[in-house]
Amino acid sequence: MPAYAITIFIGAFLLFQVEPLLARYILPWFGGTPAVWITCMLFFQILLVGGYAYAHAVAMRFRERRQIGIHLALVAACLAIMGAQALVWTSPITPGAGWKPASPDFPITRIFLLLFASIGLPYFILSTTGPLMQAWFARAHRGESPYRLYALSNLGSLLALVTYPFLVEPALSLRAQAIVWSMLFVAFAAAVALCARDLVLNAPALATPSDAALEDGGERPPASSTRLLWIALAAMASLMLLATTNQICQQVAVVPFLWVLPLALYLLTFIICFDNSRWYSRRVFHPAMAAAIFASSVVLCSPQLSIVVQVATYCALLFTVCMVCHGELAMMKPDERHLTSFYLMIAVGGAVGGIFAALIAPAIFNGYWEFNLAIWASAVLILAVVMRDRDSWIHERHPAVAIAVLAAASLIPEMIGVASFSDIARRVGEPSHLLRGVVAVGLISAVAFQRSSTLATRWPGAVIQACAAAALVVVTGVLLVEVGANLTHSVVATRNFYGALAVYSVDSKDVEGHYYMLRHGQTVHGEQYSAADKRYHPTTYYGAESGIGLVMRFHPRRRSRVASDQTLKVGAIGLGVGTIAAYGQSGDYFRFYEINPAVTRIALSTYFSYLRDSHAEIEIVPGDARLSMEREISSGTPNSFDVLVVDAFSGDAIPVHLLTLEAAEIYLRQLKPDGVLAIHISNRYLDLQPVVAQIAERFNLRAGLVRGAAGALVKPSEWILLARNGSVLEQPEIAAHLEPLKASRKVRAWTDDYSNLFQILK
Repeated sequence: MPAYAITIFIGAFLLFQVEPLLARYILPWFGGTPAVWITCMLFFQILLVGGYAYAHAVAMRFRERRQIGIHLALVAACLAIMGAQALVWTSPITPGAGWKPASPDFPITRIFLLLFASIGLPYFILSTTGPLMQAWFARAHRGESPYRLYALSNLGSLLALVTYPFLVEPALSLRAQAIVWSMLFVAFAAAVALCARDLVLNAPALATPSDAALEDGGERPPASSTRLLWIALAAMASLMLLATTNQICQQVAVVPFLWVLPLALYLLTFIICFDNSRWYSRRVFHPAMAAAIFASSVVLCSPQLSIVVQVATYCALLFTVCMVCHGELAMMKPDERHLTSFYLMIAVGGAVGGIFAALIAPAIFNGYWEFNLAIWASAVLILAVVMRDRDSWIHERHPAVAIAVLAAASLIPEMIGVASFSDIARRVGEPSHLLRGVVAVGLISAVAFQRSSTLATRWPGAVIQACAAAALVVVTGVLLVEVGANLTHSVVATRNFYGALAVYSVDSKDVEGHYYMLRHGQTVHGEQYSAADKRYHPTTYYGAESGIGLVMRFHPRRRSRVASDQTLKVGAIGLGVGTIAAYGQSGDYFRFYEINPAVTRIALSTYFSYLRDSHAEIEIVPGDARLSMEREISSGTPNSFDVLVVDAFSGDAIPVHLLTLEAAEIYLRQLKPDGVLAIHISNRYLDLQPVVAQIAERFNLRAGLVRGAAGALVKPSEWILLARNGSVLEQPEIAAHLEPLKASRKVRAWTDDYSNLFQILK
């Protein structure tokens, strides 16, 4: 067993080390959005299905020596290709700069092509290791169970994930990581050869594995319904993983740790459930899952809670749901003769969950609904599983009562914190909350269906049908509520690779007038009055007393006695609704960098007029700001901005690649010697002052913090102003509002290879 154990462990370790490595490498090329990681995960899940299908086909159709010949030839070809790529790229698996996207169009297709070219074949080979090596072991060592090797495989994967954010990423550059990974892959190839030698020496002289099954009178293959259930359980766990990751990253930042934490919990459940059957108990984990669902419902209804509470609650939910899904899978695992098909079905289920999260959900939902859907769909699925099993706990009591309790529990979180009937009505209108009501109705319908006397003789078939009907109600209700909510509450609702956007029409007595509001997820990204006498007012985070407002109003060029010298050249990373264009004067030039085409369409729509009304010349550059600026610099045409604004938040998450030393160097090359860099750092969860302070220290810049006060449609804001000299920051009207940057916490400067969110949590 040691040879197989080492091979499987190294293969699993490499498999999950390369995922955050490549995703981290290409993240700045696609705007730093959570969808980059979700898309990468989908690519890896699809390759995993291919690897498992290959392992199943090879193990079942060919004799041992033919299996060895095919697989070793594939490994040798992979090593040759990696060697050739090492001569062209900076490492065998990290693509060169020529692969950077020139436009923001078709990001999913571009990511798939990039990953296929860089890591496709090595990852495919690694994905075959678990099932194929276990099949070889079972063939060479009859009577010994290979399923503990599966737990070892997941242990290697977990170790890879745990070490990446804490050891590998802080210690090694991305290029060094890729080179070390490639060297370990060569060692892995040698270990595969050792396993092949063992198979040749120890396998009995039978024609094919299917012949061995016939000789031993092996058990009948699992039924189609069982295989479908394998797929459904694996798909639900995969969907919960990706939906939870997306939910967390939307609120904080797109960084490896927030990818790794959910994935590590997901793998940990595999390890626990497949190591030994005694670790999973329905009596423990079914109530735990119910409690986690309830707690998560409360947190979803209370977005004001701290990010630590949110992340902890969502991770607890992910762990319990995956424990139940994977525990039920482990209880249904077949005889070892069918293990490759078992693993293949699990991989197919994982890919199905990934396809829904990465491709289907953005197409059919205008908001991040997949997390809510995953919560309640998992409850319905597990209910169907335990009803299918005649020995389950639910048959010992009254299933109708259990379903009714679950239905009631789905509504209780909606009542928490409700002060009036109007508050209830407001919450009911929110699609994410109304989903719980749809689930409750579906489950209550299932109770009535199950208790009907005409179907009583067909127990448990009637209950399974009832659960299927309830699931159908959930999915149908989601779609209907989505349409209804968008028609009644938002005038525009759209979602794409870069995020979910909604424009709301608001009448409020507090601000004395009608206005339109743009929200990205749960975060306001722009507001504008409709009235002609107010629509020129800069609002939200760009009020007259905000950091950017002070710079635009009191920049020294505005006070020049020569009219031609009073104009400003302004660059802005992030468009929003174009609010800062309200400060534009005749002769000014504003250049906006915006990666999300939907944001551009909304800013130019009839709902917002900042860009149309501005007296300045406006230009919008599509694509990632860093890549666009790099191309401008390399072509010898930097912009020489008087003011450069960095305000490109995605939801409430920060795009980390825009706050690194490498990014700051690009910004400074785009500024005039007396230009000012304005960075918007308003954030509910993270204190970004120390990060920007490191930029100021590294480039010897003058810096100060401006806190903007709230007002009518003006929100509290925090801006940091950076400049090479004091020509702008020493203006009396600006200097009066400047505060020194906090030095209370010392952090390491962020780079493209390193960032640490723990040090800056509020």
